[in-house]
Amino acid sequence: MIGLPINWTIYEAMGHSVKTGHPTTEKILPDGYWNYFATHPQEGRVFNEAMEAKAHGQIAGIIASYDFSGFHTIADIGGGRGHLLQAIIDSSPQTSGVLFDLPQVVEEAAGAASSRIKLQPGDFFHDELPRCDAYTAMDIIHDWDDEKALAILKAIRHAAPTSAKLLLLETMVSEAPGPDWAKMLDIHMLVLLGGRQRTLDEYTQLLRKSGFAFRREINTQAGISILEAEAV
Repeated sequence: MIGLPINWTIYEAMGHSVKTGHPTTEKILPDGYWNYFATHPQEGRVFNEAMEAKAHGQIAGIIASYDFSGFHTIADIGGGRGHLLQAIIDSSPQTSGVLFDLPQVVEEAAGAASSRIKLQPGDFFHDELPRCDAYTAMDIIHDWDDEKALAILKAIRHAAPTSAKLLLLETMVSEAPGPDWAKMLDIHMLVLLGGRQRTLDEYTQLLRKSGFAFRREINTQAGISILEAEAV
């Protein structure tokens, strides 16, 4: 996936991001990074398979690090083809799930539907989200700048009943100086999407502004942390 020609073409124009703070893709791909893959299905397949492999490598650590059995219904926001939600459901026999993502993504995830997993197509910027007692969002918030990240979190809070849990699954930027994979990923997110990796303090502030109280960070030891928050 990293070797796809489009990724290298984007980085050739990285100066645009350095000078403006905006994604290089707005100069190279006027229709956006995601639309590029939609119109280049072979490259889109490589990208999707890479993201699935990454998710599978982290899901085991997530399931081992958190007890999901206390939830009646969990919504996975931007849950893709449902790999995380399926793993959660498998680990918690009393729990049901709702997979929420864009219509075309949900259509591809049709095989994930079951008596315990409902598929709900929609756009979290415009459509109503499901009402559940817990929400997961894996590698979603880092795709966006603060304004849009806050809009997503507020949409979840609007749907969430008081005391519902929100579990953000993200690679965290260390407060310590020095080389760090998350800092490299931060550059990658800026150049491709205009998004960013964040520190714990930055996530805590976003959660507070959107109506959630941060409760704890759980390091899964799989390159990703669980940030648990509660709707207040």
